Amino acid sequence: MPPEGHPSLPGWIEDAYFPLERYLCNQSDQDSVTHRQATDLIAEANPDFRDADIDHSLSYLLDHGWLYEVDGQLFVTEFHESESE
Repeated sequence: MPPEGHPSLPGWIEDAYFPLERYLCNQSDQDSVTHRQATDLIAEANPDFRDADIDHSLSYLLDHGWLYEVDGQLFVTEFHESESE
């Protein structure tokens, strides 16, 4: 479920977002990933995605407030998947 004020994600963007969120939820010592790590996580979860798809999905997530970037690190704005599990 999207947070208040966030539109729901298109399905293929969700396919990019949830591996990042899942990874960060499972890492007790890490609350962010580099752009390269994010790209690798998305590619591993979605082998049919091209580089352009991954770049577009990350841009979408940043532009729509699902992720934010500080000093080259990507952070999840608000965890969603863990709320439903």
